Amino acid sequence: MSPLALSGTLRPRLRMGWLRHPWTLVVVALAVPTAVMLVMRFRTEVGARLSSVPVPTWPWLVACGLASSCFFLANGLALRAASGLPLRLRTAVAVQLAAAAANRVLPAGLGAIAVNIRYLERQKLTCSACLSAVAAVKIVFALAHVGGIALTAALVGGSGTQDAVIAPIRSVTASVGSGPALGGVALCLVGCVVAGLHPRIRGRLGPALRGAGQHLALLARSPRRTAVLLLSAAATKVTQIVALATCVWAFGGSVSLLSVATIYLVGAVVAGAVPTAGNIGALEPALAIGLAAAGGDAVSMFAAVLVYRLISYWLPVLPGIAALTVLRRRGIL
Repeated sequence: MSPLALSGTLRPRLRMGWLRHPWTLVVVALAVPTAVMLVMRFRTEVGARLSSVPVPTWPWLVACGLASSCFFLANGLALRAASGLPLRLRTAVAVQLAAAAANRVLPAGLGAIAVNIRYLERQKLTCSACLSAVAAVKIVFALAHVGGIALTAALVGGSGTQDAVIAPIRSVTASVGSGPALGGVALCLVGCVVAGLHPRIRGRLGPALRGAGQHLALLARSPRRTAVLLLSAAATKVTQIVALATCVWAFGGSVSLLSVATIYLVGAVVAGAVPTAGNIGALEPALAIGLAAAGGDAVSMFAAVLVYRLISYWLPVLPGIAALTVLRRRGIL
């Protein structure tokens, strides 16, 4: 038997060897009884809580799915406008699905950044132009988020939504603490200053930054591309707000669209202080607390947020993995 065939026969054993590891058996032996005990201990309380949750209205959930689909379409349009290349919209949207799947693993959107840069490099764009295109998308998205907060703050005025806005901030600040948040900001500032003063880093980043500046200047001189990028960035925020609002209304919530928009925009910023992939564990309570403070039932709003995250965040993982596989097979990524 050849060494190649031998390695092929041994490969399944190596892949499944972790199942027979002693630590795996110990973890399973401890996790299963613990899970059973927790279910038996809290089944009555959880059942009583869940019994008060109304059955969701399915047409609203379908609307949430459509809004989530439009989110990826807007991302594809934004990337095409920022790059300046005649990218096929269908391929650009598939790349955004693959980027969403990568974002479920890496925090701070690093997975999507890597996928988009790889895609643009495959389209014969220079490295500096790829970086500047992705940076332009991120900057415009951030400006759209800040503009949305300013707009909703001006519209809210004295409508009594201030408690709903402050509630997510208090929740995340209490769980994370002001010390770690300020420490993280200070560490980032110190790192930027040290990197800017180091001559070797400046020598390597200088050409890339100049190329990025030229690309951004070229983007600014194209009103059509700039308008498409701005509208696409605004559309990403609108689709997420509509998706959350439809889930709230599906569970019988009477929260207005303006209140949902304010809670989502502020809650997303506050939850960004937690360095997890997709703000898992921080965005959900921030949105649920804000919606409850805006007048919704606490249990129903928490269920609405979980369903919203399931439809808009977790369900796209499956088509994202499929898109990633197909794009890599075709040499697009």
